Amino acid sequence: MNRLAVLIVLASMVFGALVGFAVPTLSGTVYRSGATIVFTAVQIQPKPATASVARHVSERMPSWAKVAASGAVAGEAHLGAGEFITAHEISGVQSLRIELNSPNRDGLAERTTAAANTVISVVTRMEFNRVSGVVSEPGGEPVNMARAWAIWAAMLGAVLGALAGWLVCSLRRPGRWVAQIADGGSRVEGAEAFAASVDHEIRALWSAVRTRRGFMVIGLGFFAIAGYAVTGSVGPPFLVLLVAGYAAFRDPRWIAGALLILGASVLPPKLELVKIGPVTPTVLEVAVFLGLVLVWRKPGKSIFMWPLILVTAVVAIGCARGITGGGEFSEVADAMRALLLVPLGFVIVYRAFAGKLPQLVAVVAIGAAVASAVELLASVMDWQRLLVDERTSVITGDDTSEVSRLSAPILPLWGPLLILLASGAFPIRPRWRLLLIALPGLAHEALSFNRSTWAPLLGCVVLVAIARFGSRGLVKRLLAAAALGALALGLASGGVLGTTGEALAGRVTSVFSGEALVEDSLADRVRENTAALNTLLEHPVAGSGVGVPYGGEIIWYDEVHDRTVVEARPWIHNQYLRMWLWFGVFGLFAVGLLMVRVASAVVHSWRLRAPGTVLVVALGLGLACMAMQSIFQTTLIDRPSLMAIALTLAMLALAVGWRPRFDQVGETPSSARRIMTR
Repeated sequence: MNRLAVLIVLASMVFGALVGFAVPTLSGTVYRSGATIVFTAVQIQPKPATASVARHVSERMPSWAKVAASGAVAGEAHLGAGEFITAHEISGVQSLRIELNSPNRDGLAERTTAAANTVISVVTRMEFNRVSGVVSEPGGEPVNMARAWAIWAAMLGAVLGALAGWLVCSLRRPGRWVAQIADGGSRVEGAEAFAASVDHEIRALWSAVRTRRGFMVIGLGFFAIAGYAVTGSVGPPFLVLLVAGYAAFRDPRWIAGALLILGASVLPPKLELVKIGPVTPTVLEVAVFLGLVLVWRKPGKSIFMWPLILVTAVVAIGCARGITGGGEFSEVADAMRALLLVPLGFVIVYRAFAGKLPQLVAVVAIGAAVASAVELLASVMDWQRLLVDERTSVITGDDTSEVSRLSAPILPLWGPLLILLASGAFPIRPRWRLLLIALPGLAHEALSFNRSTWAPLLGCVVLVAIARFGSRGLVKRLLAAAALGALALGLASGGVLGTTGEALAGRVTSVFSGEALVEDSLADRVRENTAALNTLLEHPVAGSGVGVPYGGEIIWYDEVHDRTVVEARPWIHNQYLRMWLWFGVFGLFAVGLLMVRVASAVVHSWRLRAPGTVLVVALGLGLACMAMQSIFQTTLIDRPSLMAIALTLAMLALAVGWRPRFDQVGETPSSARRIMTR
């Protein structure tokens, strides 16, 4: 980066910080005063209080927190202009913290106490006087919140400004990495040639499985999965890993394949081996170690080398801060081992399949289809060991359906893969073969019941379909898909497809009816975000460190001891808040630089008319899909999601420099005449 680019990035960072600082400041000074309410249950019969009565209060506390911030309380408390109440539960002590926010400091403490009494009055009426409350702590000294929010917003603005400046420089005058992008081709011919190459690899795989070596490989895969399913032992997968490691001395693709089977299939990613001190290595981590040894000396620098090195450094610093900040060593070590799967897994896959991208895509597509088919079969046959992270109920609104909610390590990979299958860079003929690959993934995505993954995936598929078919072609397909979807939803709602179909129809319709916005899961995630933001207001620059509690809590009832248990919540669904908490603003900046490099690779591949442009755009959208899902899912500590990110990054890094062989150009024409040609 030259001096001008440095100046642009610094100027953008300063401008972003100033804008971020100014927004809370110019919006007016906000003062906050807090009071605490303690609720107790009122018994009708004159007998000692029981745990069940106390539990009634604990169960109702989240609802009362919503009541405290409602318009009913605001109207009865006669709040002034610009005043509002926030409330959150103090877990385990049957208390509610009421905070009155106001632009007027005078008399705020007294008005906060009065607002707390109003909350008590409204809640007791709603509960038909079965509960009572008392203000245990009156309104405190008003605190000016504008400064804390201004510093927080300044940090966020500085990061976003610096990333925006970096993106502009990268798009206008990229660095030497852009030389790795192949140029001088045709997007249409490149897409056709790549589809032909993948078709050739699929046919070659089909021919290979009918050989003696093919039967041996399939037998080893069956032994690893079936052996674990029957015995629950790590022995079968570990033995197969050793065989793959031995074969990888001649061809490192074997160890990369083993890595994908162990990290993104139906096997649990944390198959632990022998405990070594405070750490117990897993079979997946042994595969990573063997893969690094075998590919370390292979040449190949990627466009993501420096961004991933920066991410690795930030992870190390965040873990060190977590240990010194009081985080448990086991949690810090586990988080670090999971996060390092991205850079290390990327290196292994990228170097092992260098120059063999069509083969990698064919292997991943077929392997994912087989893995999801096995997961669906395991659900039907009730093979519990292969139902990784399965849940037996789905809560939609006030309705609880007792159905199987599938997850499995292969699921996170289906987002990028389905986008790739729809892009035109994958052979679509014969159609039965495409359906055979895509249907297990579609069924698996549907049976995951994850609405927060459906919406980003659908949006990215529509974008790639617009680029591929144009607006007219897209409208025709959307109308057909809408008709089929409405028919399927009607049949499912009527019970034709069984209990699972009814639950799935209710899950889909809840998005359009607005029922999803009033569910407890959404309120629970809002409480997570509130706790995280309160912590970040105190540590806006460096965060709190890896493994340090951020204020979120888990409340559950211990039926054995008949008591409510409150524990620190180790996870948070918004992964960008988690990055900020763990790694500070430096972590946000490092991950943002990786995103900037992805966006730059997509744009420059388009400008240079790289032969792999269609593939690059599809994989870029796949990464964008996972980035959007990270707002609602715990992807930063989920090993399968991290493996999916590593694999998608590796395919994207290989795609920017991919060139077709001359004998493949135009060999298998696509049915779509417009494949991202405009």
